[in-house]
Amino acid sequence: MRLIDRLKTGDVLYTSCVGVPFCYHIGIAVVDGTRKRIYHNSPYIKNKYGGSICSESYESFMKERELVKVTPTDISEQRVLAIARKHKREIWDSLFFNCEDFILEVVEGHRRSDLRDAYRIAALGITMLALMET
Repeated sequence: MRLIDRLKTGDVLYTSCVGVPFCYHIGIAVVDGTRKRIYHNSPYIKNKYGGSICSESYESFMKERELVKVTPTDISEQRVLAIARKHKREIWDSLFFNCEDFILEVVEGHRRSDLRDAYRIAALGITMLALMET
């Protein structure tokens, strides 16, 4: 059975980023009958409100991406749609509102980004090494 046939509302999909190494992109599934949509915060897509929260078919979302893992949650369609509406005009930003910020606000109730934190730690470490050598 294909993954798309097993997807349930609330499943969080971790994928590779399009054209960016050492990165992942995440979205959350909303399944309404046979219609399967992935909601995510995209740096490349603008919605009709000018924001970056979008809904795509599973096929469109997965185009040029590799699936890394799927994490099931008990999040409802209503919760996903409420947070998507709340941020419909907000624009993707790597420091303040990336894909993880959106999805983890849906799932956990607050924004956070493990990937951004890892990049910050790496940047701090590189900076400290550079300062030590001067």
